[in-house]
Amino acid sequence: MYFKKILLAIALIGLVIAAFLSYKIYNAMFKPNTAFNNEMAYIYIPTDATYGVVREQLEPLVDNIDNFDMLASQKEYTTNVKAGKYAIKKGMTNNDIINTLRVNNLPVKVSFNNQETIEKLAGRISTQIEADSLQLLEVMKDLKFLNDNDFSTKTALGMYIPNSYEFFWNTSAEQFRERMLTEYKRFWNDTRLAKAKSIGLTPEKVITLASIVHKET
Repeated sequence: MYFKKILLAIALIGLVIAAFLSYKIYNAMFKPNTAFNNEMAYIYIPTDATYGVVREQLEPLVDNIDNFDMLASQKEYTTNVKAGKYAIKKGMTNNDIINTLRVNNLPVKVSFNNQETIEKLAGRISTQIEADSLQLLEVMKDLKFLNDNDFSTKTALGMYIPNSYEFFWNTSAEQFRERMLTEYKRFWNDTRLAKAKSIGLTPEKVITLASIVHKET
């Protein structure tokens, strides 16, 4: 009889522990865990950021950061952080947030108009993507790149066609430059090149004509 009571007590303790763990798992995975009033909040995760950087941004946005930590560790997000811009929606669960941070890197609109210098262009772009102005300026002025693509330090600015483009926020300076070269080649088709030649356009005036043509299209 005594042995049966011990077994019953052990079983009851096991049930209590199981219920507690189930409650903890439910809270960690499926209970809404946002602490802001707006419909959306955004976080920006830099390239090569650690989980600590993500946690610091998330802490004011969630009700229970410890529960988030637990699930992030279980789902191995803490060792697989991805850079980018991410949207956290009001009412999201920890599971929703982690899934978002894994796959839903949002594009950003990068816009610029005619800039007087390459330095001012670099400064303008640096306010819209992760790369800073010095990184951008370095690749924009890279002599090998300019020579390989028939530009010079005097004509480099003409490669950057004023417009609005979609990039990921964590775009590097090199990635931005390569995309702009692609856009430049796409923009200067045979028709536009012929138009430029017919009016005696010099390389220094390329950026001005690009603006005019954009207004026409």
